[in-house]
Amino acid sequence: MSIYIRMMERTGAAGIHINTMLDATAVRVGDELTGAVVLRSDHGSKQINSIQLHLIADFMCEQHKQIVRESGIIYRYRLDTNLTLLPGKERTVPFRFRIPYSAPISAGSSKVWLESEADVEMAPNRKDRDYVQILPHPIVGAFFDAVSLLGFRLKEVSLLRVPHIRPEFPFVQEFEFKPRLRSLLDEIEVYYLAESREKVDFYIEIDRRASGLIGLFEEAFDLDERCIKVTLTSADTGDPERLAARLADSIQPHMKG
Repeated sequence: MSIYIRMMERTGAAGIHINTMLDATAVRVGDELTGAVVLRSDHGSKQINSIQLHLIADFMCEQHKQIVRESGIIYRYRLDTNLTLLPGKERTVPFRFRIPYSAPISAGSSKVWLESEADVEMAPNRKDRDYVQILPHPIVGAFFDAVSLLGFRLKEVSLLRVPHIRPEFPFVQEFEFKPRLRSLLDEIEVYYLAESREKVDFYIEIDRRASGLIGLFEEAFDLDERCIKVTLTSADTGDPERLAARLADSIQPHMKG
């Protein structure tokens, strides 16, 4: 396996260096991200109580009736280490954890990075950052291929934080598609919920309403006259043209002349 090493040394009063080594920079949702955290102390012995690995992304959220951009943790993984760093010595702590099916993918302006944080006793925490390319769920990839066959191009991708819709994971990605050629259809917007490898629920809104970003997502779950739900399984991914025809049959009745 090819090894990718990205080192960003952050040295402060604690005299701790932390470097994250990833076995691969790209990982598909549902698969494991593996690597190791390398720690070194320059001055004196240091006690490392734990290492926390955070997947972080930029997202849009509503504050005081305005849409703002923030960065936040979308997934946490903790390694209880309880190890002692001797001066000038390195310690390597391997890790592996599964990327959730619900994790946002790396598309458009959506970026995800891994932040590794060492909890150092009696000293400030030390951090390292590494960008990770999150690849789409196989069913989602097949859906995107089918949408492309229908003549649409991906225009914009946004990650939304809507905690009252799904409190256990309050983030949903929005994909906005525009037709490549002049069409009766102005655009479609897509959200999806993936909880397993075998099934994905897609929510498709046809012709955007001027209801605001968060309100748009809420309407999609109400499934009004311009919102449809399409559930796809692994069995739907083998024939892109057949899948495109199925999507066209679902969308056609909602197009306006």
